Amino acid sequence: MRYKNIHFIVNPISGKGKGEKVENRIRELFLEGNATIKVTGKKNDGFKFALESVNEGADLIVSCGGDGTFNEIASALVGKGIPLAIIPIGSGNGLSRHLRIPFHYEEALQLILGSGQVIKNIDCGKINDMYFFSNAGIGFDAETVNIYAHQKQRQLLGYIKCVMLSIFNYKAVKVSVVSEQEKFSGEVMMLNISNSNCMGYGFSIAPNASLEDGLFDVILIKKCSWFTFSWIGLGFLINKNLGRGKKIFNTEKLEVEVSVDYIQLDGEYAPLQSKLLNISILPKALPILVG
Repeated sequence: MRYKNIHFIVNPISGKGKGEKVENRIRELFLEGNATIKVTGKKNDGFKFALESVNEGADLIVSCGGDGTFNEIASALVGKGIPLAIIPIGSGNGLSRHLRIPFHYEEALQLILGSGQVIKNIDCGKINDMYFFSNAGIGFDAETVNIYAHQKQRQLLGYIKCVMLSIFNYKAVKVSVVSEQEKFSGEVMMLNISNSNCMGYGFSIAPNASLEDGLFDVILIKKCSWFTFSWIGLGFLINKNLGRGKKIFNTEKLEVEVSVDYIQLDGEYAPLQSKLLNISILPKALPILVG
């Protein structure tokens, strides 16, 4: 094992309490005393703990939780040069799916113990002063995440329930999009900016997106009937180009003005301080342990 000062940041309630099992297993596996364990208790603890770990000389930081935990920790590490490992014990685990990190925590922990670690430097997305790593969304997916954040039923069944509830609550969002590749002004069902090719639970609307190409894959779906929107969604599920009224393009940056006061970042609800969003990609700004 090449790392001498490993800091684990554990969300104890991720995966229906699986975080506690992971914490106990870490104590069993890392007996040399080179592991520090920090347990989150509230929102933004991951960000705060990661900054502390940087100042404490950690040479590897490990996110033990879901996409939200990862986002908090990774946001503190952008540009720092300290590698981040992932123990994916959340529900969606979109970024871990893209990176092919083992889903069983025992296998993921063994990657850290191994001698032949592989590091990938991945691109990071930035919206004003917020970071994202898998994808950011405005419109229908943000509404679904908003409902999901306020209900008790989790995992895939809970998410499907929220999708259905979103259909009854959702109203198209007004946006103005400006980039070198595309300009659009009007109402949309959804505007998604993808950095990776996988959202939560393995669902993909940007199968060609890459974490290492320095580009976003942007998917814009204009206001349409629910039948058309569902038809487009089916096309994403089966990887076919179904339905009209969508724009798909690649870009390094774009400016978006929105009529709403929240978006989703890596599957988490994110309130906005400004309705003018400057969105840019930071190439290879975060080293990730993948093997």
